[in-house]
Amino acid sequence: MRERLAYGILVAILIFLFAMTFAVLGKGEYEPSPKGEHSSAQIVTLA
Repeated sequence: MRERLAYGILVAILIFLFAMTFAVLGKGEYEPSPKGEHSSAQIVTLA
């Protein structure tokens, strides 16, 4: 019973960390360059 509770808490923390990571990364303003310029490395500014 304790093992199941511990694994459940660990999985919940892992999901929470993934959610926070993508929330922080998603705050960057992604603006595709006009005139169809293709660059290999897109610079995303994190606000």
